[in-house]
Amino acid sequence: MADLQNFLQPNNSEMAIGLDLCDDYSQISYVMLNSNNAETLISNGAEGNLLIPTALFKRSEVNQWFAGREAVRNKDEEGYFIENLVSLAKEGENVEIGDEVFAPHALLALYIKRILSLVNVVAPVHKIVSFMITVPVLDQKMVNALNKAVSSLGLKTNNISFQSHMESFYYYMLYQSPDLWKRDVLLLHADGECLKSYRMETNKNTTPVVVFIEENVFPVKDLHLTQSEIGQMRLSDIDSAVSNYAEKLVSERIFSAIYLIGDSFKGDWYKETQKIICRKARVFQGNNLFSKGAAFSAKNKVNPTVVSDGHVFLGDDKLKSNVGMNVLRQGENSYLALLDAGVNWYEAGKECDLILNDDNRLSFVVTPLTGKNPVIDQIILDGLPTRPNKTTRVHVSMRMEDQNHLAINIQDLGFGELFPATDLEWNEVISV
Repeated sequence: MADLQNFLQPNNSEMAIGLDLCDDYSQISYVMLNSNNAETLISNGAEGNLLIPTALFKRSEVNQWFAGREAVRNKDEEGYFIENLVSLAKEGENVEIGDEVFAPHALLALYIKRILSLVNVVAPVHKIVSFMITVPVLDQKMVNALNKAVSSLGLKTNNISFQSHMESFYYYMLYQSPDLWKRDVLLLHADGECLKSYRMETNKNTTPVVVFIEENVFPVKDLHLTQSEIGQMRLSDIDSAVSNYAEKLVSERIFSAIYLIGDSFKGDWYKETQKIICRKARVFQGNNLFSKGAAFSAKNKVNPTVVSDGHVFLGDDKLKSNVGMNVLRQGENSYLALLDAGVNWYEAGKECDLILNDDNRLSFVVTPLTGKNPVIDQIILDGLPTRPNKTTRVHVSMRMEDQNHLAINIQDLGFGELFPATDLEWNEVISV
């Protein structure tokens, strides 16, 4: 967290913000563009507490709203307490509050706007030049909800992005000492009644270096309860279950570092687990890794580093192959890049016009970054009118249907008045 002097003397430097947005709690971290150190803001009125409840409270009969810890403090008053704001926004169903109806993304936007006011103790909000929101799982529905929410925030920057917890873990490690990730890295996240594990590995035999993260979920009953809420015998049972799971994880690979995050790792209930993991790697504990990773990612959007340029993250929501075509440019063979591996699959797309040689087929080169051999997929344009060489122009548009399938649409544009366009088009789906 930032020291007292930082809070007493707001900084006028430009900064990047990372917001970890979850249904129960959220966190805000920031990094100045002239620094590589990320700090996390404390919640209002709770010195040392980095967790901000993801909740709103509206008083009855008046248009008075409270967010975060203030919402929790007022929840027993006469009014309406609204939680699970992230899930509500994702599902998209309107929310009834008294006699009024609110769009869920508007409620989420109100919450984000209120808690962003915490940034003012560090620097004016208009100094935010890049803003990253990280959520546990990022899919198309979540992206749509977040886009609606941030559109009304009024931030001065257009650099607003979203990513998953998995990718925030990647960016957090990217800004740590290379010694901490020269081998695999393990993250154990105590999340509700389950333990999530993220194992990060790098393939240094590729250029750029490809980074993978494998996620697993291990159910643990009562993990979310405090030590005072359950007996000593039950604590021992939980420690035994978690230690068995951890031992299986660390016995399969060699790790440079292990991270424990989440409030459930407070206290001393997991002594057996500690013994096992501390023998295998350096161990770190905290609960703001995702927000810091989001802040580093936000900074990296505007100030990429040499390290980030040399690595590409291939998570579940990333395109894992380069897609292009071998073409002729000014009489010479050339490669035309269409889609780049490492981008979010739901954002990947391309449109271009091509002039055909005396052939009625297009060949697309799919090059996986997972080490597999390139594959050439050909699309034959059946029914295309016979024309002289280089007098047929086609429009190619492509978009991802899901993580593994690329939809390609090709339309005949003809060639000016000499060879008018037809209404012919071809649609194919290829694996990537």
